[in-house]
Amino acid sequence: MMKRLFSPLRAFWVGTLPSPRLAAWVGLGAVLWLCSAALPVFGALAWIYNGVLLLAAILDWRFSPQPSHFQIWRSFEDKMNLGVPNAVQLGAKNRAARAVKLEIRDDVPADFSVKNDEPPRYQDDVLLPPLPRATLQIEPNEETHGVYRLVPNRRGDFAFGSLHARYSTILGLWFRQFCRDDSPKTARVYPDSTAVRRYELALRDGKMRDIGLHLLKLRGRGTEFESLRDYSTDDEYKNINWKASARRGKLISTNYEIERDQTIVICLDCGRMMSSMAVQKTAHHDEFAAQTPLSKLDCAINATVLLAHVAASMGDAVGLLLFSDGVTQFLPPRKGRVQTGQIIEALYGAQPGLVEPDYQVAYETLLARKIRRALVVTFTDLVDNEASRELLNSSAMLRKHHNALCVTINNRDVLDLAAQFPENSAKLYEKAMAQRMLAGRQSALENLRAFGVGILDVDAGELSVATVNRYLDLKSRGAL
Repeated sequence: MMKRLFSPLRAFWVGTLPSPRLAAWVGLGAVLWLCSAALPVFGALAWIYNGVLLLAAILDWRFSPQPSHFQIWRSFEDKMNLGVPNAVQLGAKNRAARAVKLEIRDDVPADFSVKNDEPPRYQDDVLLPPLPRATLQIEPNEETHGVYRLVPNRRGDFAFGSLHARYSTILGLWFRQFCRDDSPKTARVYPDSTAVRRYELALRDGKMRDIGLHLLKLRGRGTEFESLRDYSTDDEYKNINWKASARRGKLISTNYEIERDQTIVICLDCGRMMSSMAVQKTAHHDEFAAQTPLSKLDCAINATVLLAHVAASMGDAVGLLLFSDGVTQFLPPRKGRVQTGQIIEALYGAQPGLVEPDYQVAYETLLARKIRRALVVTFTDLVDNEASRELLNSSAMLRKHHNALCVTINNRDVLDLAAQFPENSAKLYEKAMAQRMLAGRQSALENLRAFGVGILDVDAGELSVATVNRYLDLKSRGAL
């Protein structure tokens, strides 16, 4: 009996807040009580006013829509993409007899960035981060949806909290609020595959240059015979087929196509140096690159996904080797999109370890597999000659059997320090140290190049496109 008696009171205190409008009306009632001390006539007026206000507040609370009239939920894709905006949909259904303006706020995983379409919020001239929320105007017996976007900066499984909702009563004297925790709560963050979709759309529409790729340079190049045709003045002399020309009595050119039966192995360093954060500049094809801090390993993983997809779409076999102080996973080279999916699954769980990479073990494992001659793309990081000595020695062994390409992310913060104008002695010291670091790193890269290893050293924001362009260039020249 007591529980039934106090349950409405408990619901009031737990789920109800006074609005600024009610606070203003209560303040006016307090003024009337103060005035009654000087003029007794205000005492009767204060009793009447406050009685009416109390009755209005009770009726407003009682006859406004109740939290049980609403159903709220969230929905999102099973797999979120790392480092790019992912849409999260907030939905609500109104079973009340009145239209309601409902504000829904989500509890998102820590360290995820939020993007929405609301105007910027400021507090003491400081820009506040966007909130994961949506404001919905819901008509009676209808449902509607709103969207905000989440930018994950780590891979793995992450848990959402509860959904919180708030709305105003009919007269606007109270705010009713409630929460629900029965929506999907686990998000799986995978390497970014949006670049793959952009590649497919650009390839279909013939707009490869819009995303920074130079696939057009492949046209008419290669070393594999495709067909014969009449000679034109734009053809190179080396493409003239003299035997066919002699038989037909006119010049005949040979069409070549890009070889499709080639092999590429991607070696990914998961050691200590790859755990550092990559400072990114905004890339012309990726408006979010500079806004999403990622580790060097995650940048390399995103580039690996795009490279594997492009290579598989061009008919090449793609393999993957993950290593740190030992080999953690190896996928033998295979063709097809099924292999690309397996590579993404393998990359999903890759995490950097606080150990030094063992290049010799990685390359010996690769050589022991007796793989046909391949392009071996190694994503790693270099500091100086001393730290990269093992990579130099191991690359010499690898070059005897495979073509090697070493891909590194340059240190944008160090480059900026080296280019700054020193304003004091501390800045001068920072500039000198930055230049020394850059000189050591450049020396290590040059030594690798002297061993016959291809070098690609770019900004984090350009890593994916630059790597694919280098692969396409090597393939077009028959250098794989």
